[in-house]
Amino acid sequence: MKRDNLLFGMLRFLILAGMVAVALLFINKYAPKFNEYGLRVFKEQPVTNPETGEGKSITITIGEEVSPRSLGELLEAKGLIRDKWLFVLQYYCSEYRKEIKAGTYVLRSTMTAEDMFAVMAGHEEGDE
Repeated sequence: MKRDNLLFGMLRFLILAGMVAVALLFINKYAPKFNEYGLRVFKEQPVTNPETGEGKSITITIGEEVSPRSLGELLEAKGLIRDKWLFVLQYYCSEYRKEIKAGTYVLRSTMTAEDMFAVMAGHEEGDE
C-alpha cells in the first residue's frame, strides 16, 4: 500500500514539474512579445512619420453600428493603421470609445489611433 502511495506521489510530482517547466518555457518565449504588444497599445507610432513624410489623406465612411473590429479592418485595409487587433485594444483603452460617431471623415496616415478617434468623435478636425 505504501509503495503504491509512493509511486502515485512521484508520478504526481513529475506531472506537476513537467507542467511548471512547460509554463516557464511559454513565459520565457512569449512574455517579451506580449510586453511589446502591450507597449504598442499606448505608444504606437503613425504609419507615416509626420516629421519625415507628408502621408496620405484618406476618406472613410463609418455607419451607425460599426464595431471596433470592423473599423480596425477598414483602417488597416486603407493603410491608416498597421494592426487591426492592436487598434481594437487601443479603442477600448481610449477616452473616445463611446463617442465615435457615424459619418465621413478624412484621416491621414500621419495620425495616431488616438488622433483618429478624436476626429471620429468630433473633437478635432481632420484634413479637408
